[in-house]
Amino acid sequence: MALTEYKHKRDFARTPEPRARVAKSRRNPLFVVQEHHASRLHYDFRLEADGVLKSWAVPKKPTLNPSIKRLAVHVEDHPVEYARFSGEIPRGEYGAGKVEIWDSGTYENLLADKPKPETVAEAIKHGHVEVRLKGKKLKGSFALVRMDDSGTPSSKKDNWLLVKMKDGASKAARGKAHSKARARSRKSKDHVKEGAPQNIKLTNEDKLMFPEAAITKGDVLSYYARIADRILPHLRDRPITLERFPDGVTENAPHFWQKDTPSYYPSWIPRVKIASGDGEHVNYALVNDVQTLLYLVNQGAITFHPWFSRVENLDRPDYILFDLDRSKATFADVISVTKELHRLLKREHVKAFVKTTGKSGLHVLVPCLQCRDFDEARDWAIQMATKLVEALPDTATIERSKAKRGEKVYVDVMQNMRGKHAVPAYSLRPVPRAAVSTPLRWNELTAKLNPKKFNLKTIFRRLAQQKNDPIAALAKSYDKRKG
Repeated sequence: MALTEYKHKRDFARTPEPRARVAKSRRNPLFVVQEHHASRLHYDFRLEADGVLKSWAVPKKPTLNPSIKRLAVHVEDHPVEYARFSGEIPRGEYGAGKVEIWDSGTYENLLADKPKPETVAEAIKHGHVEVRLKGKKLKGSFALVRMDDSGTPSSKKDNWLLVKMKDGASKAARGKAHSKARARSRKSKDHVKEGAPQNIKLTNEDKLMFPEAAITKGDVLSYYARIADRILPHLRDRPITLERFPDGVTENAPHFWQKDTPSYYPSWIPRVKIASGDGEHVNYALVNDVQTLLYLVNQGAITFHPWFSRVENLDRPDYILFDLDRSKATFADVISVTKELHRLLKREHVKAFVKTTGKSGLHVLVPCLQCRDFDEARDWAIQMATKLVEALPDTATIERSKAKRGEKVYVDVMQNMRGKHAVPAYSLRPVPRAAVSTPLRWNELTAKLNPKKFNLKTIFRRLAQQKNDPIAALAKSYDKRKG
């Protein structure tokens, strides 16, 4: 129960600390930082959430400098009344020493407005918290990030980093940053930050990322290092959404989508700053080199989801996607629908590529050589999907409602929109045996096709038997667009 540990550690007949009591949630939650002169001076950083104060012990004073990362040890929840506590904890009691309020105020949960909103409690569980503090000393955006410990004695503790995110309240070298911004702006209306790639330190390579298949983090890193030449052409210069599993792919593992690139990520990782629908800006990572690819995998990224368009023109897609979603149909039906789509495309003299999704469906991708914008691309895709359904009315559907699809294959073309993303060829998927989204030759669409055979442990045997990459020509087409 909440505050059980707090109550167990204290004798309220002796300590002036407030008794354990869960409070009602409020619209403007509190934060407090208390200067605690215990056996060692430290600072207790606390955020109100779910009627308690979520708490971290920070050995060194919090700072507004984004380049300085403070260790923060996650400790037991405290009652909300503790936000007003200052005084002397008697000798012999837990945390004995003087407590003073160093800073306090309210805060906003920045993850509440993300595409997949999270409460502070959920963010703590997933190991990544972002808040905007409104205090007297601490102002602006801060992140709390759980560390990946490496078997040191301190790994018995729940160690985090408290980091000031770059914004108007940070004490960074603003003049230099602003001059660069005016320049990474003259180059493009969507601000791109470039830097020189560096060697990276890989951590916790023995951690199990896919326990069912006994696949470690080192195995995942090795996979992406080996596949880099094939996957990078489908990632380069595209805003990327990361699907992260810091603790591995299990049924109840923390799982979150990351669009915004934290300021504490290395400066050599290129970013593109894009306005979101709510007027805020998102700093998307650009995975343009193997160093960036491996750095993000080292952060727990399993699957990469790039945009259909590149930073040079985010309003114009490079390809059109037909997502053949199995739904409640059989995979044999998926194959028959995909083959019919291929027949229709050939009749239109359109070249197409096919790959597994890494789950239960297939993707058909068509180079968009003369598309002027997403509306034109999607309209054409809808026309083709409609023809496909007319040809196979008992097997295929464009009905968006799952309840109305029955056992038909869903032909999804609605992802062909600015800002949408799709799994690229050769990306791993977060399924138990680490499936790979695998390019196919069209003559492989037979009853013998089993997408489950294509996974991290088998993919390189398959590639070794191929003379050519079946989807390489798609990547080459990106630079052949007209108009």
